[in-house]
Amino acid sequence: MRKVAIIGAAQSKWGVLTERTLHDLIAEVGNGAIRNAGISRGAIQAIYLGNVAGGELSQQFTLGSVAAHTLGIPNIPAQRYEAACSTGAVSFREAYLAVANSVYDFALAIGVEKLNVNDMDRTVEVLSRGFDSGEGRVGLLAPSQYALYATAHMHKYGTTREQLAMVAEKNYYHGSLNPDAHIRKRYSVEDVLHAPMISDPLGRHDCSLVTDGAAAVILCPLEMAQAYHARPIEVLASAVAGETSTSASRESYVSFGCTRRAVEAAYQQAKLGPGDISFAETHDCFTITEIINIEDLGFVPKGEGGPAVQDGLTRLGGRLPVNVSGGLKAKGHAVGATGIGQIYEAVIQLRHEAGERQVSNAEVALTHMLGGSPAISTVHIFQRGY
Repeated sequence: MRKVAIIGAAQSKWGVLTERTLHDLIAEVGNGAIRNAGISRGAIQAIYLGNVAGGELSQQFTLGSVAAHTLGIPNIPAQRYEAACSTGAVSFREAYLAVANSVYDFALAIGVEKLNVNDMDRTVEVLSRGFDSGEGRVGLLAPSQYALYATAHMHKYGTTREQLAMVAEKNYYHGSLNPDAHIRKRYSVEDVLHAPMISDPLGRHDCSLVTDGAAAVILCPLEMAQAYHARPIEVLASAVAGETSTSASRESYVSFGCTRRAVEAAYQQAKLGPGDISFAETHDCFTITEIINIEDLGFVPKGEGGPAVQDGLTRLGGRLPVNVSGGLKAKGHAVGATGIGQIYEAVIQLRHEAGERQVSNAEVALTHMLGGSPAISTVHIFQRGY
């Protein structure tokens, strides 16, 4: 397999983008990534597009072909992927594998989502299909499932509501430094604790946002990258793992096996370990998820995720900054785009272009997404290629 690099990256503003269509967002980030890479659009040989809800909420399926047409390269292969919240990360992985295995030299990976369509009940209905339909019919949807995991973690390890609130406060702070973030307002721990309850112990500020947005990256062989961009970002690892699709049949309520298996494979591919990671973007669909994730990713021992957040380890300036973009909590959760949005953050941090939220000495980045109950996990590791 060839070594692969990212040579171009772009991202839209994330938020409630009332006047923007899927086509608008695809055009913005696709053209932005092409410009950033310094290549011609004719050099792109394939498009890998991640999207969850376009067919249902925007009445537009076949979004791969729509993207190719919108970008003025309609005759190349273009495919859409879906894996719940892991959608964007999976589309990136498919593009990576194609380049690594010499199928193409230049591939464009796009994640795009338009969720705010003036019918939030419809949006919630569509997004709930990322979970087991049988459990959904009895009300076991995302907030109640992750509330179950939070309660189990609190019972087993003594994790507190205050520690959950500290995850939200931290990510709101990080998001306030990100000009593309959905929410740029800072909230205190007390604000989080006194917000309306959604599913005990998770309140409104413990939950991720319903966001419109898009991101795109261009990949090529590392050996060719320097000819097109002076600061290529090398892909060191790409791994995916699965788990049961129902919460009732999970092996654990305090750990996600798909994450453990995916990150183990990623560390083996990269020949690195948790201590080599400079910063991470991880799936914080709910505050408890970030706590469980930093444990499963090997950054802290099991049960110490809450104290790690409380001690500032994961804050900008801490030993291992986590979700410096603001995460799903503040940057937002444009579901099909979130995985590539994380990769965009990795790219600009490793290029040292992140401005106020720049991680000092950023050398190696890890991105991690979950999908479903969770039933799938994707992990990618990157380093500066120059």
